Amino acid sequence: MMQTATRAGAMLGGDSLALSKSDDASLPPPDPIGLLLSRTSFGIREEEWQAARRIGADAWLAYQLAPERIDTAALEAQIAASLPTVAMTNGQIIALVRETNRQFQASDELRAATILRQVYSPAQLHEVMVEFWTNHFNVNVGDAAVRFYKNVDDRDIRRHAMGRFADLLKTNARSPAMLFYLDNYLNVASGPNENYARELMELHTLGVDGGYTEDDVKAVARAFTGWTFTAYDPARGVNDVQFVFLRPRHDTRAKRVLGVDLPAGRGIEDGDAVLEILANHPSTARFIARKLVRRFVSDAPAATLVERIALVFRQTGGDIRAMLRAILTSDEFKASGDDKFKRPVEYTVSALRATNAQLTGNWVRSVAETLNSLGHLHFSWPAPNGYPDIGGYWINSSAMLTRINYALALGEGASGTAIRVDINALLGSAARTPEQIVDRLAERVLRRQLLPLDRAVLVQYAAGGGPSTMPIADAALRQRRAREVLGVMLGSTYFMYR
Repeated sequence: MMQTATRAGAMLGGDSLALSKSDDASLPPPDPIGLLLSRTSFGIREEEWQAARRIGADAWLAYQLAPERIDTAALEAQIAASLPTVAMTNGQIIALVRETNRQFQASDELRAATILRQVYSPAQLHEVMVEFWTNHFNVNVGDAAVRFYKNVDDRDIRRHAMGRFADLLKTNARSPAMLFYLDNYLNVASGPNENYARELMELHTLGVDGGYTEDDVKAVARAFTGWTFTAYDPARGVNDVQFVFLRPRHDTRAKRVLGVDLPAGRGIEDGDAVLEILANHPSTARFIARKLVRRFVSDAPAATLVERIALVFRQTGGDIRAMLRAILTSDEFKASGDDKFKRPVEYTVSALRATNAQLTGNWVRSVAETLNSLGHLHFSWPAPNGYPDIGGYWINSSAMLTRINYALALGEGASGTAIRVDINALLGSAARTPEQIVDRLAERVLRRQLLPLDRAVLVQYAAGGGPSTMPIADAALRQRRAREVLGVMLGSTYFMYR
């Protein structure tokens, strides 16, 4: 496998261990609709490709910007039936853990549900934004009680993922998962805890260079004293873990945050006022705009585009859809082909979507093991800053080899029975010669034109020393050659970008 993987990595598009736009400038540019679908999804499925080409890019974007109108009922019913903890309250999950001692059932089932939605949901842009905000408001399910609270936190993020940033921020500030992860549940007037206050400004709103001071950190920490959650205690009639404000723990003295005075004698209003200040601050507009542009356009966001999107933030009160629409219709976006390298989740899931892979049996373990080996297992980043969204972080020899081996195993049917690719369905009935096999798989999987030399190499590979224009009569041999070509394509430079 190692020799095959090395060959696959070098076969198409140059050296796959040195991926950047300058290295791959010779690659044919991606199809404009393909670029839009790839950036606004976890990979392109055939039915979505056909639908987008039929109605056009503008109509497709409008469709994806209205996820509430997209029918996801069948998928959600499947998740509800097979992954019961996904819909449970914090208290119900704790009760289940006490009864069964299955400490990680809730987090494992949430991962499974997340992967299912990323693979199968027709509301793909919504799923992309759920992942974006999950990363922005990162909590690690390996951190004690967070594993019991993340399912509710995930539902809150999903509800506001394409709404207003201020609503998302205010909801997250009351999340038991976040209150626990950043220690604000311990924040009391007699001993203020600054963890949440600092990350709230540095990571959630203003950015590290957003203009706040250490005095602001201290004042914000005092504003959030008393923000905690109920302790699960059925014996006392407390059957859930929910946000609660405990006024006796709150610092009621006057405070000054970013030049705004908060008068003495108040309670929960202090924290709400801080959230309002931060949500409407110009630095927050720029910080969120920069992260969104980085996510959808380039690792090195153009300052002019960032400022335009920050203006949209300010003019619309942080309307996420309005910012997305402005980004995805910008000239900078349209010219950004091959500027974004797929992170491991995007790469792994896009391969499943491109091949229409069928997930059966213990598929969760198979996918999770791949993501864990690539360092991108859902909800597992240990620090509050979230998984990096810069391609360079993910590019190294070991990671690329793992990707290529995953691609070859998926393409060649070596993933076991848990993940299966129907190669005949991908090929269709007309692809019988080596040339037809290569062209058909490039169309279905890569969604972009091959360089003549790369196409010739693949055709030769598919022909196995035989003629390239003659049908491969033996059906088993044709399938095997097609699977090998598929594996090489999935492991090539062409498939590494989104």
